[in-house]
Amino acid sequence: MTISINVTVTTGGRGTSTIMSEMENTEQVVEGIHLPPHPFRVPWQKHITDIRSMTVREDDVFLVAYPKAGTHWLWEVLYMLLAGKAEYEPRAKEHLMMEFTTLDKMDAEPSPRVFNTHLPFSMLPVKQMEEKRVKVVHMYRNPKDTVVSAWFHYKQLPPRQGVPLYSELTLSQFVQHSVRNTFTYGTWTDHLRQVQTFTREHPDMPVFSLSFEENKRNPVDCVRRLAWYLEVDVTDKLCQDIAHACSFHNMQTVGDKKTLPRDTAITLDAKMYRKGEVGDWKNHLTVADSELIDLAVAQGLQQCHMLNIQYTP
Repeated sequence: MTISINVTVTTGGRGTSTIMSEMENTEQVVEGIHLPPHPFRVPWQKHITDIRSMTVREDDVFLVAYPKAGTHWLWEVLYMLLAGKAEYEPRAKEHLMMEFTTLDKMDAEPSPRVFNTHLPFSMLPVKQMEEKRVKVVHMYRNPKDTVVSAWFHYKQLPPRQGVPLYSELTLSQFVQHSVRNTFTYGTWTDHLRQVQTFTREHPDMPVFSLSFEENKRNPVDCVRRLAWYLEVDVTDKLCQDIAHACSFHNMQTVGDKKTLPRDTAITLDAKMYRKGEVGDWKNHLTVADSELIDLAVAQGLQQCHMLNIQYTP
């Protein structure tokens, strides 16, 4: 299903066509999805083939999420639950991010492995995941806070170092680009549609969906529900300890101390924690920006079962 929204992205300075052309030259299109520069400078199609052929274990956990949905927080919670203690994993999640690691490193990782990815299900080892009945957790966030968070994230990346040149766009221009199918990892609605298609076509492998907003409202309950899904025994105190350890303030402090992969060809030193609030989009988006996102969501999810999208606390 292709959604077409007519928008014109206008920029000052070097102009739209130049910037967009440079963006496209830094990315690769694989199976219709625009992907960022590969961290190891290898063809994305080869990397996707490796991922699809990886050996899946029965105790693997796959965390799938659109960028800026709260993946760092949820990855840490999952690791703590499986470890049975509220202690931080010293490595950043990028070590187990399927786009930022190699098949050899994934194979060498001891069980239980908690993989995380922004890739669509079609690029994952779905057949093995279904056969092994692994746990799959999906994290999502309202599209308005998502796009604002993404824009601030891209603004801090080093210019012209192999990353898309989104940093040269104003927020309104970035919003206009985000609803186009040339956006990195696809649009927000593309992501939601493919998740719902996967759950419909694989009823024997239930996906646990959790929203960023739910976690902000009741983090202890979210930890408890995740424990139930993972089938791990927890006490109320452990759930409270994990929720506290993974609060935004604590994660923001700990995030700067985690070790990042250093063998990649792109910069991974961007700050991942900015505000972590629900409804911050109201401080940044114009009425036109907000209405454009509303239109994209209405058109993009018109044939899908709607998740509970919350725009305010």
